[in-house]
Amino acid sequence: MCALMIVSHTYLGMHVLARGIIFVDLALAQVAALGMSIAFLVGEEPHSITSLIYAFIATVTVAFLFAGLRYVPGKTTREVIIGCVYVVATALSIMILSRSSQGIEELKSLLNGNILWVSWQEIAIMAGVTSLLAVIHIVYRKYFYAMSFASSKDDSNPGFFWDFLFFVSFAIIITLSVNVAGVLLVFAFLIIPIFSASLLCKSLIPQLLIGWGLGVFGALLGLWVSYAGDLPVGATVVSFIGLLPFISLGVRYVLK
Repeated sequence: MCALMIVSHTYLGMHVLARGIIFVDLALAQVAALGMSIAFLVGEEPHSITSLIYAFIATVTVAFLFAGLRYVPGKTTREVIIGCVYVVATALSIMILSRSSQGIEELKSLLNGNILWVSWQEIAIMAGVTSLLAVIHIVYRKYFYAMSFASSKDDSNPGFFWDFLFFVSFAIIITLSVNVAGVLLVFAFLIIPIFSASLLCKSLIPQLLIGWGLGVFGALLGLWVSYAGDLPVGATVVSFIGLLPFISLGVRYVLK
């Protein structure tokens, strides 16, 4: 499951990094958690199909908002909007879950995830969804590339529909991932491997391949240390993923 998440998240993170909207993934992950919190409040089982539907509706709604960020002048203003979405979604999740005696445990689960207990059915669903989205992004790659890497003044910019489709892809992957791995691990997989790879090279395909390699390496190391030391899985993996930029800087220094 970690490997599948790294494949999709590193690719999406590459687009996020290019756009300079770094915390959009954290905001969407927290919105997915908010959707699951609402499902929990109305009596749905945590991590059920219905809970996923609530989370997906919440993330798609916010994806529509984020698709319009391109038309908001000023990077700072865009980051403020993203930050507001994140902090409000977090606050609402805490308020909602405080209404239940099991709410605090569910909040911890949404943050830290339960990837240790992932099932083969969940892995199969993630693999199928990742494959389907990969086909869409490969077939229409010129539109997705133009959105993130073309100049904002470029007339070839594909427009709102493709922005929205990108964020819907984001919403689908985020919803499935948060349900299994929690907000912290999802954010770590989305941005740290591709950022680490960007410290080593600037070409997109090599950057993506290096990001995948670094992400899998960090995840495997974190999982092994978690097992050997009897430590929390999600937090341990995030901690070791967090070492990747320093490893990249070390490699870059040696190769100078």
